[in-house]
Amino acid sequence: MPRPTPEPRLWKSVAATLDEMDVESLCGLLHDLYKLSPENRAFLAAWIGDEDASVELLDGYKAKITTQFFVRGAPRLSGGCDLALCRRLLKEYRRVTTAPEMLGGFDIRGTIDLGLHYLEVGTRYVNQIAWDEERAYASMGAVAVETSTLCRDRSGQKWAGVFLPRARAVAEAARTIGYGFRDDLADMAKVFEGTAAAFELRRARRAR
Repeated sequence: MPRPTPEPRLWKSVAATLDEMDVESLCGLLHDLYKLSPENRAFLAAWIGDEDASVELLDGYKAKITTQFFVRGAPRLSGGCDLALCRRLLKEYRRVTTAPEMLGGFDIRGTIDLGLHYLEVGTRYVNQIAWDEERAYASMGAVAVETSTLCRDRSGQKWAGVFLPRARAVAEAARTIGYGFRDDLADMAKVFEGTAAAFELRRARRAR
């Protein structure tokens, strides 16, 4: 069985081929990729600034995370709950929305939104089934830290106030959960509160 081609080597070959293609051929290739999958269509539309397509792309990732915890509104009691997959989806969303045209280099607003969605769905699941596995809280706690970091980022600070109500709500929903999880979410909410207040103060000073 032949060994798989390492991704960097494959991309080098692809890039060399692209360099040799004319504009018409490149457009044909993009059109083929566009037709290949809904994700490709949503990504290309988001890349050109189609806000509706950006929402469609984000909603698709939210749905994939939700189905790991709930099926038709009911908690999954067997199968699903692939926390590693949820983390990969968060990273994948950031990767597929990366474009030099975007402030910060990627869709930071959507990435914060998706991180909060994971925490919200996971917290609701935990509260319904009393999940007694430390790994779940470690995974979600790590996402809380990552989301706080995005909020403090220069490109993410303006979204702190927008998402503050959700950060507070999920922290409140986790107030009875142990394993240090309630502390992780409380700390995240404080980051959103402090960042939102500092951003509004700077904006008020600039408006004078």
